[in-house]
Amino acid sequence: MIDFVLNALRNSPEIAVFLAIALGVLVGRIRLGSFHLGSVAGALLMGLLIGQIGLEVPSVLKSVFFAMFIYAVGFKSGPEFFGSLNRGTLKLVILSVVLCLTALGSILMMYAVYDFDAGFTAGLGAGAMTDTAIMGTASSAINHLPLDAAAKAQLNSHMAIAYAITYLFGTIGLIVFVGSVAPKLLGVDLKASARELEQSLGINKDEDGISIAYTRIVVRAYSVQAGGPADGSLIADLEQLHPRLSVERVVRNGEVLERDTGLTLMAGDIVGIYALREAVSALPEWIGTEIDHPQVLSFPTVTLDIVLTSAELAGKTIHEIRTRLLGSGRMGCFLNTITRQGYELPLLPNTVLRRGDVISLTGRTASVEALAARIGRVRKSDYRSDIAVHTLGMVLGSLLGLLSTHIGMIPVELGVGGGVLVVSLVIGWVNSRKPEFGALPPAAQWAFSEFGLTAFGAVVGLLAGPAALAAMQEHGVSLLLSGVVVTLLPPLVSLYFGRYVLRLHPMILFGALAGAQTEAASMNKIIEQSGSNTPVIGFTVCYAISNVLLAVCGPIIVSVVAG
Repeated sequence: MIDFVLNALRNSPEIAVFLAIALGVLVGRIRLGSFHLGSVAGALLMGLLIGQIGLEVPSVLKSVFFAMFIYAVGFKSGPEFFGSLNRGTLKLVILSVVLCLTALGSILMMYAVYDFDAGFTAGLGAGAMTDTAIMGTASSAINHLPLDAAAKAQLNSHMAIAYAITYLFGTIGLIVFVGSVAPKLLGVDLKASARELEQSLGINKDEDGISIAYTRIVVRAYSVQAGGPADGSLIADLEQLHPRLSVERVVRNGEVLERDTGLTLMAGDIVGIYALREAVSALPEWIGTEIDHPQVLSFPTVTLDIVLTSAELAGKTIHEIRTRLLGSGRMGCFLNTITRQGYELPLLPNTVLRRGDVISLTGRTASVEALAARIGRVRKSDYRSDIAVHTLGMVLGSLLGLLSTHIGMIPVELGVGGGVLVVSLVIGWVNSRKPEFGALPPAAQWAFSEFGLTAFGAVVGLLAGPAALAAMQEHGVSLLLSGVVVTLLPPLVSLYFGRYVLRLHPMILFGALAGAQTEAASMNKIIEQSGSNTPVIGFTVCYAISNVLLAVCGPIIVSVVAG
C-alpha cells in the first residue's frame, strides 16, 4: 500500500501538489492560543515533507499559481493604491516607503554578515516580512540568471528553506511588536488613545448616532392618540423633531396611505415607523400606544452593498457625504457598515471615504436605490467574473515582465510577477470607476489569492526536495537570527519615524505598521485591545503600497546578491 502511494506521488506529481495543499491548510488551521500557522506556510511545510521522497514537479506550476495570487492582490489593491497617491495620504505612503527601504536594507545587511546566497536571502526577506510575494518575484528573477538548471533549483530550494525557518517568528514577532511592544515604547494607552482619535474624528457631534445605526434599526407601529403632540402634526414636523426615524406608512380607516411628508396625522391613524432603536423610547408620549399591526409594518425595505465610485463623494467625510445626500430631509436610510479592502472602517463623522469603499445601507427600497445611484454601483452577489479580461491581463503582465532595460551596466526587469502586479493594479483601478469592465467578485478575488498562494507554497516546498534538510542544518541558526533582525528592525525604525517625524496619531500609526508589513493579524490585535476600528484608517493605504514595494524587492535582492 505504501509503495503504491509513493509511486502514485512520483508518477503523478499533481497528486502531491493537491495533497500538500490539503494537508497544509489543515495544519495551518491548528491554533496555539491566538496563533495559527496559516495555509501558505502550512502548505510549504507539507511540501517540504512530501518532497523528501524525491519528486519531479513541473516548475512552471509555480509561476502559474503565483500569477493567480499576485493578480488578485493587484486587482484588490488597485483602487486604494492609486487613490492613496494624494496629499491627504502622503504621510502613510512615506511611512510605507521608509519601512520597505529599511526592510530591504536589513535583508541585505544580513546577507553581508552571513554571506547567504540569493535563495537564502530572498527567502529570509519573504519569511521575516511575512510577504510571500517577495519569494514569487525573486523566483522569477532567479530563473533569468545565467545559471544551469541545477544551480537555479538549488537557489529556489534554499529560498523555501529560509522562508520556512523565518516565517514563524515573522508572524508572531510582528503581532507582539505592534500589539504590545510599540504601545509601551510610545507610552500609549490603547483604549484612551482610540477614544481620543474617535473624538477628533467627530464622535461628539450630533451625527455620532451614525456609528451605532447598524445594530439598532427597528420597525414599530403606533396609534395616534387624540389630543397628543402628533394629532394634527405633519409627518415632516414629526421627523424634524425626531431625526433618527422616518414615517413609512399610515393606515387610516383601513386605507393604506404610503409615505407623504405633507400628510397631516389624525387621531386614530396607525403609523408605521422605521427608526434607530434609541429613537423610539419617547414615541409613545409623542404619538400614542405602540401596537402590533402587520399591515402598517409591511412596507418594503432593502439592504444593499454599494461600491463608492462617485467623483463627487470620493475623498469626502461621512458627515459631508451624509449632508450632500440627505440634505435637510429624511430619506429613511441607515448606514450599516463601511468596508475598505474587506476591513470595517470606524463609522465616525470625519472618517474620509475613498473610491472602492463598500457602503452598506438599509432602508426604504426606493430611497436606498436612489442613494445607490448617486454613490456608485450596487455590489451584486450573483454577477460573474470577466475571465477574458483577467486572463488577458495575466498575458499582458507576463509579457511586460519579460521586458528589460539597463541602469548603467545592470539589467533591470520586472519579472512575470512584477509585470502581472502592475497590470492588475491598473485593471482594478479601472474597474472601480467603470464596473462594467473586468468584474471580479470578492469571493473570486479570495479564491484567486488564497488558492494561488497556497498552491505556490506547496510547489515551492515540493521542489525544495531532499536537499532541504542538509541546508537547514547548515544555515538554520544564522537564518533564525537574521529573521529576528529583519522582522523587528523595520517596524522599530518606522515606529519612531512615523510618530516623531510624520506626527501620525498612535492608533493610525499602529495600523499603518501592520499594513506596511502586509500583516492583518497584528492590526486585528490592536483593534481587539483598543476596542476601536480606527487602525484600519492607516492599515489599508500602507497595505496597498507595501504590496507593490515588497514585491519589487524580490528582483532587487537577487540582482544585488547574485550580481
